Amino acid sequence: MFRFKIILLMILFQQSLLGQIIPSDSAVKSVQLEEVCVSENYDNDNHAFDFYKNSKLASTEDILSRMQGVNLIKRGAYGLEPTLRNFSTGQSNVTIDGMRIYGACTDKMDPVSIYIEPANLQSIQVAHGASGALDGSTIGGQIGMKLKEPTFTCHSKLNGQFSQSYLTVNNGYNSSLTLQQSYKKVAYRVSGTFRKADNYRAGSNTLIQHSEYQKLNTSAAISFKITQSQILKLDYIGDWGKNIGYPALPMDVGTASAQIFSLAHQLELRKGYFAKNNLKIYYNDIIHQMDDTRRIDAPMHMDMPGWSKTFGAFNELFGKNNFKLRVDYHHVYTRADMTMYPSGEAIMYMQTLPENYLNDIGIAINQSFNFKFKQQLNINGRIDYYNQYASKGIGSKQWKVYNTDVTETKTDFLKNFNLVYNKRVKETITAQFSVGYGERIPTSNERYGYYLFNRQDQFDYIGNIHLNPEQSYQMELLFKQQFKKVEYSVNFFYHHIQNYIYSYQLVGFSQMTIGAYGLKTYKNIDYATSQGFEANLKAKITSQMSYIATAKYIYAQTNEGTPLPLISPFKLQHALRYNYKLFQFQFEHDYAATQSRINSDYGDKITPYFNLFNFRASRNVRIKSTVLQLTVACENIFDANYREHLDIGGVPRFGRNFLMNLSFIF
Repeated sequence: MFRFKIILLMILFQQSLLGQIIPSDSAVKSVQLEEVCVSENYDNDNHAFDFYKNSKLASTEDILSRMQGVNLIKRGAYGLEPTLRNFSTGQSNVTIDGMRIYGACTDKMDPVSIYIEPANLQSIQVAHGASGALDGSTIGGQIGMKLKEPTFTCHSKLNGQFSQSYLTVNNGYNSSLTLQQSYKKVAYRVSGTFRKADNYRAGSNTLIQHSEYQKLNTSAAISFKITQSQILKLDYIGDWGKNIGYPALPMDVGTASAQIFSLAHQLELRKGYFAKNNLKIYYNDIIHQMDDTRRIDAPMHMDMPGWSKTFGAFNELFGKNNFKLRVDYHHVYTRADMTMYPSGEAIMYMQTLPENYLNDIGIAINQSFNFKFKQQLNINGRIDYYNQYASKGIGSKQWKVYNTDVTETKTDFLKNFNLVYNKRVKETITAQFSVGYGERIPTSNERYGYYLFNRQDQFDYIGNIHLNPEQSYQMELLFKQQFKKVEYSVNFFYHHIQNYIYSYQLVGFSQMTIGAYGLKTYKNIDYATSQGFEANLKAKITSQMSYIATAKYIYAQTNEGTPLPLISPFKLQHALRYNYKLFQFQFEHDYAATQSRINSDYGDKITPYFNLFNFRASRNVRIKSTVLQLTVACENIFDANYREHLDIGGVPRFGRNFLMNLSFIF
């Protein structure tokens, strides 16, 4: 009955997936042409997104994990944190439609990517290093997630899709509904996804306790065509999580919610140098409450809520000659509490993240130049002015024991620059060389965190308000060749990060968390380096068979030769797809090498190699202008007991998993 009510709720808040419709009448064909104009391939070189997005069983995290240079830090079955190469949250940016969003959890249980579902995902753009600094200063790059937009069509027919999935590995149910409709001056798109799963089983039928989750995600967008050249658009995302288990951490999530709003004005400029102007105002409010009431082995009950509120605005101006100017501002408030209930003693309260504020105003410019002999030069630059401070109150008073005034305003002036030279040697061969420089400020955890427990190394951490920004010098070399049916690319990169923020143990200070090994803080070391390569291959073997492969490797260390923590080993992911009439078959193989270059001070452990095999099949049935699609899959066919090196706590991943999905597209 509960699930039935949820489905009814989603019918009121849903969005469509028109790109999957197989039209049979002329009216629907015109809608299909309209959708083609709004291509899902935001990044034209991102074949992985196009390939895996077609699967009704692929989650946003599944798609991200197979993209160039992206790895995922896993703490539970839900809420995996994306990293770019070896750069994690704080060193890289994750945005939704250009909006800055900050998690409310000090343990990083709520990465930005969890607020997007495949039902409302238009595209994902990955930009590495300083090339990803157009929306914010960074040394690692940016993952830009773009929402599906309502589209104006020549008719007002309602279109949509309903999808229901089931996973055997955790008795998981995923339900989603999307709807879209267009009128002459108004178009809307709404979507909803409900997910519920029990504890999952790893290889050899091992039950992983505290890995269940439940969440509801809704989105709504409405566009008003003011004139032929002006559109006003309202967007909303609502996300509610409940009883989300994190087996790698000492606490779970009781409840979590996110409310994301935006208002955008798009103007086409038909005269003059500029072609388009986009203005957006946005606000997001995130509440996250950690919970240990279901942990029977918890030594002491604690409440640990966190809050994050961000207000921002940006204006983007596009020139007709490959020019883009962006001016933006955002203001962030974050705070995290801890209330401890020791048995037979007085209740204790502290702020693990004192109330703190961040203000940022930035300006970014991008310009491309085309020269003779098929040469192109792309230049982008960005400057930011940041100020960051904690407010006076309980949280700031705690720091008096360390003779530190965290209410002192820290100001940072950041600079980012990237230059890309592109040369097409022949019609089928492209060579590209880029150099860049990026900076990033310390995060609120790194500056203001107060006795934050790190499960990976079992230490409590306190911040350091005197940290300097990291500065990264970067270089990349890309070679790409395209034949009639085969395309491949190889990308080599090198990053030299000065003032790298690194942890060390404080001698003579005790920990607060029961069972912790001691107390650590952060300092700037001279430098760290990161280098490696990424390779991609896409082949059209026959008119019915296609193949895609991605390989990636990273080698990173400090100036003293110590391996950096959480560095993924060599990984190969590839898939073969075969289409026969309305059938589709897909075979996947993932391989990860042994990772023996570990940082034991951080709690790294050697990770054995693994091979993972998956199989998927789907069948489309046309019913007039609608499509019924059935998809089945078996993941981890041989029930391997494995883990990725970035999995916190060494918790193994899913064992053999059978998945079924039924989708109705109308």
